[in-house]
Amino acid sequence: MVEIKYRDSFELADLAGTSVAEAREQYKSEFGIPNKAQVRLNGKLVKRKHEHSTELDGDDRLYFQDKSRRLLLLVGPVLLTLAIVGGIFAYGATTASVTLELTNKPDFANVTASGSLPTWNVFGYYRGVVSAGELFVVSPDSDFTGDMVVVLTIANIHDLVETYRMLVLEIKAFDSAGTPVQVGETVFLGYPRGEVSIEIDQTGTTAPYTIEITDGFYSTHRAGWTEGKEDPTIICDVLQKGAL
Repeated sequence: MVEIKYRDSFELADLAGTSVAEAREQYKSEFGIPNKAQVRLNGKLVKRKHEHSTELDGDDRLYFQDKSRRLLLLVGPVLLTLAIVGGIFAYGATTASVTLELTNKPDFANVTASGSLPTWNVFGYYRGVVSAGELFVVSPDSDFTGDMVVVLTIANIHDLVETYRMLVLEIKAFDSAGTPVQVGETVFLGYPRGEVSIEIDQTGTTAPYTIEITDGFYSTHRAGWTEGKEDPTIICDVLQKGAL
C-alpha cells in the first residue's frame, strides 16, 4: 500500500503502477492539493517534469507539501548582510607577516664526566667499601633557570652480575657555592637497583652542579670473573623537569 499525505490528510491506497502525476490528480480535490505543491517520494523531491514518468511501488511514501517561501523571504536580508560584510572586508582587511628574530642557544644544560673518577680495589668473596669521588659535572646554560632532573643509569648490569652479589653507591648532587650545598635528595645506585634520579632546583643555588659518590659498599662472588666485569658503566642524562 502507498502512503499518501498532504498536511493533515492521510490515506493508504493501492496505487502500485500509478504515476505520481496520476496520484496527484486523483487526490487533488479530496486533499485540496494545490497545483504548486511539491511532492516527495520516500523523502526525495520529485521534479514536476518527472511526475508523469515516475511510477509508484507498493511500499512507497508519497507526501505533498506547500512550496516554502521562507527561503525566498530570507534571500533579501542575507544578500544585504553579505554585501555589507563583504564591503567591510574588501575595504578593511589587510595581510601582514612578521619574522621573529629569536636567539639560537645550545642545549639548556651540558653534562661532562669528571676528569678524576674515584677508584677502589674489588676483592673476590669480599665485603668492602667504595671510595668517594666526583662522577659528573652538570652545567646549565646561563639563561636557563628552570629545574632539572639528573637520571643515572648503570648500563652494564648484565656484566656486574658475574662479579657482585650486591653493589650500592650513595650518590649526592652539590652546587658550586663557596661551601658546596647538597641539592636534591640522596639516592642509592647499584646492583640490583640500576637507575635513580635526582631533582635539581636551581632556586637559591649556584651552578654548575657536581654528581658525586659519597659512600657505598659492595659484596662479591669468589674471584675468577672476567676482567672488566667489576667496572660499572654509569650513564648520566639531564632532563628539563616536567619534559618527556
